[in-house]
Amino acid sequence: MSLKDLKKNDLKDRIITLMDVVEQHLEKNPDVDRFLDETDIFDEWEMVLPQHEYPILVMAVLNNIRKDSIINSIIDSVMNDDISPNQLKESNTESNHGRSYVGEHPFN
Repeated sequence: MSLKDLKKNDLKDRIITLMDVVEQHLEKNPDVDRFLDETDIFDEWEMVLPQHEYPILVMAVLNNIRKDSIINSIIDSVMNDDISPNQLKESNTESNHGRSYVGEHPFN
């Protein structure tokens, strides 16, 4: 079952479970770079999240940040099927220019 087919509560449970699994792994082996290189644990999330939201998920999971505002932002992004023309335009220009995400995500 795809993440996009889940309800909000189920998505939240999946995020919390993901955080628990990553936390347990990093307690045993705190090498984050190695973990990221050797795992595919984030792959299904990368497939359903917009490009600008995916790093937020990864950082929240790695740092075990369970703030409702961050989790809700991730859930909303998974459930939102609409891609605005601005997202398409920005994704095409991002490869050519640096981009600031200030004000665009809940870590600010």
